[in-house]
This record gives sequence, structure tokens and C-alpha cells, in this order.
Amino acid sequence: MKKTTKTLIIAIVSVVLLVGAALLVYFFVPDKSNDDDTPATLLSDNTDTEMEVEDHYHLVSHIPAEIKTMEVENETGKYTLLSETPKTETTASDGTTSFLTDATVYTLVGYEDMELLTGSPDTLANDCASITASRKVNDGSAKADFGFDTPRATVKIEYTNGDRVTVYVGNDADDNKGTYLMLDGDENVYLVDTESADGFLMGAMDMLSTEIGSAANDDSGNVFSKMIFGGSLFGEDVVLEYSDNAAFSASYVITSPDSTIANEETVTYMVNNVRNLTAEKVIAVSPDDEKVKSYGLDEPYVTVEAEYPDLKVSYKATKPDEDGMFYLLSSGIIYQMDKNAVPWINYTYDQLIPTSVMSPKYVNVDKVTVEADGKKYEFDIKRDTTVSYNADSDTDVETTVTTVTCGGNNISEEVFNIYFQNLTSAKRSDMIADMPEGKKELLKVTYNFSDGKTGTAVYYEGENRKCPVVVNDTLASTAFESYVTKIIADTPLAASNKTVDSVY
Repeated sequence: MKKTTKTLIIAIVSVVLLVGAALLVYFFVPDKSNDDDTPATLLSDNTDTEMEVEDHYHLVSHIPAEIKTMEVENETGKYTLLSETPKTETTASDGTTSFLTDATVYTLVGYEDMELLTGSPDTLANDCASITASRKVNDGSAKADFGFDTPRATVKIEYTNGDRVTVYVGNDADDNKGTYLMLDGDENVYLVDTESADGFLMGAMDMLSTEIGSAANDDSGNVFSKMIFGGSLFGEDVVLEYSDNAAFSASYVITSPDSTIANEETVTYMVNNVRNLTAEKVIAVSPDDEKVKSYGLDEPYVTVEAEYPDLKVSYKATKPDEDGMFYLLSSGIIYQMDKNAVPWINYTYDQLIPTSVMSPKYVNVDKVTVEADGKKYEFDIKRDTTVSYNADSDTDVETTVTTVTCGGNNISEEVFNIYFQNLTSAKRSDMIADMPEGKKELLKVTYNFSDGKTGTAVYYEGENRKCPVVVNDTLASTAFESYVTKIIADTPLAASNKTVDSVY
């Protein structure tokens, strides 16, 4: 054999021996990187260098459908949530039997007749069904350091197969790294994602629906007989009803404490947010008088009463705090709500009445009587409508001719339109508590409507360039003196068919 060949064989044998030795070391020497006896340490800023990283620990492995009961005790109190997942048996054509799983039904013990909040029971059930820890951080020798001397929550879970598990929730780790958790019978402290333990901290009230009242099945269900707002915010009860006066562009009228049309935008927004509300959370169920008083609901800031064809509403609400939150009592339940959810918690009476002194629809006015400087001006408005056939469109066409007269004089519609717009442009400046007794009457405007009703606004001499005005003998406010002065000056001009300057 050549010397070179012999040398090559010796080299190959040496390499094989070295590889074999390496494999023996790999398979028979223990791996310290995954040793359960690694010294424990609290999570801190340098945790990643102080603690050995373990594989995930699957502490509980079930599915929500396998849960039977969940008994929770935490900072909110104690409660029991029952879980049942019905199964429907089906038989195939070949005779084989299978089961279809229906939606899980949850029952909160003690609140069986109450609707539960969609998603909340599922949050707890998901946390109870499967518990996986990212790390084991302690062997239980210093449980108090992790909050287990007084756990934030103790949850007893029973599954349909008879398994039982008790979970203890400790503190949250620093820097949002997770939540400490222990199981009964296991002395180890584990770290789990905080989101996978948040269900254990939920209270019984977190399980209840936050829907108040109910939505109407159709538009007719939103029609109320009357709606009453009261409480310390309004002082006197404010009664809203539907308007039957076509003369005004208003859907609602206020019948008490004054008689006036309502501010269309404000009141429409209010009444549309009464029948069905959504709260932030439930605070208490069936509170006694003492508890009601403790939340300030014995002397409510706002009350609301309304009756619909299928629902009666009765609310008591407190004044919103600096964060905009307030409490509302409805049907024996106290809710916490955001002021942005209900406009009527923010509006005063001044905002419920229209900004204009009186703004009737021109097409519904048959006569305007203006009294000023000891004179009376009567503007009579007549509308003649004729119907003619249009052969091109094969339709009947209505044509209306409007005639305005005053004291026998014909007033052009162009002149009167500008005057009428000025006449109805008066804006309320301030509400006043008392009627202007003994004040000199400066201007009186009376509207006669097509339905036979009338509306009257009387302006009086005032102070600080503001004139008190009384509408329909009840509603008192002020209007700017400049408006009164202009109308008094424009009226004889318009009555003589002379053009007046528009205020717009």
C-alpha cells in the first residue's frame, strides 16, 4: 500500500471518531438552558438577562363549550356564571349520528331575568377555558412578592367532564410585561399575558347589558303622547308635544311652562335620544333608597318621562362630573353614562325654544296686523289657485296668484316679501322671568293663519337698547331695539307700496 493512501485512511478514521465523541456529548450531557430548577426572580428592567426563557406552559387546555360553571371572587365582589352549550343530534342517511354545537348560553346567578352584555361572558369564558403561561417565574417560596398574599381574583372553574381548576390572579408585572397567576395545587408562579387574565377581574355588573329601553320596530313606535323634562336643571317641568299648527316650521311645541313652538334642531335631537340609550356600564341593580341617595339620584339634575305605544320611559340623572360622566336610574338599575350620549343632560330651557321671536310660514298666513305709533295697518293676503291642463306633459298644472292689500291699496308681492322677511327676522336676545308690566307698548304684530289660529308678538319699551317682547301672552324675552325701530319705520312705507331695505 502506498504511503499516501495509508495516511488518508488514518485521517478519515480520526474524523469519524471525533464526530462520534461529539454526538455522545450532545445526547448524554443535560441541557441547563431549560432546567425547571432555574433560580426565580421578579420581572424587572433587566429580566431578560436574569431569567431563563421557558417554553410555553399549557396550564389549562379546554374550549369555552366545555365550561359548566365559573365562580368569581375579586375586588368587585362574588358572582357565579353558568355556561351551557346545547348540542343538536343529527342522523345522516347512512345512519351515522353526529352533533351540531349551538351557541353557548350564559346565566348570571341572581340575575336570571336580565339580559347579558354581548361579549362579556365570552371574555371570561375564554380566559377560563385555556390558560397558557409564557414563563414560570417562581417556585412559590415568595408568593407575597407577586401579590398572592391577597389575590386580586380567585376563580373556580368546573368543566363538563368533571375537571375543576382554581385560578389565583396576582399583580401585574412591571412595564406591562404580563400578569402573575397561580393554580390551586401548583406552587409555581406563572406569567401570562395581561389580556388573557382580564376576564378574571370583571365584576357581575360588567356582565349585564348596557342597553336602556329598546329601539322601535318601526316609525310609529317612536311617536310619544307627550315628553316631560324636569329636575333642577329646568326648575319647572317642560312639556313637549307634537305641533298641530301648520303655520310654523316646527314639529314640536312646548305647552308648559310656556306656550310656544320648540326649537326644531335642538328638540328633535333631544326626543330622538330618549327611547333607546346605551350606557358605559351598569353600577347597581335594585338599589335601595340609601344607595340611590349615595349616587345623588334622590334629587336628580334631570328627569325624563315619555310614553310610547309599547314602552314607558322614566329616567333620573345626576349632573355630569368634570369628566363628563353621570349616573342614570332607569327601571331599578343605576347606569354610568357619558354626557355625549344624551343631549338633554346638556341643554337648558333657553335652548329648547326657538331663536326667533316668531317666524311663521308665509304660505300659511292670511293676514298680518301691525300696530305702532297709534296706528293699525292690516295687510290682507289672498291666494287664488287655478288648475290648467298641460298637453305637452299630460298633467294638470296649478298656478297660484297672491294678492296683498292694505287699506285698499294693492301691495306688490315683491315689496311685501321683503317687508314680511324683515317682520319675521326678530331674534330673542335674553329670556326674562317677569312679564313687562306697566311698560309702554311700542309694537304689536298679529298673524292670522289659514287654519283659523292666531299668533301675537308685543314689543315694549325697554332698557339698554333691548325691548321686552311677549309672544302669545306667555313667553317673555327681549329683542333688540333696532329691530323694533326699523319695523315701525318700514310699516307705513310698505303699506304705501314703497320698497323697504332688506335686513339680510
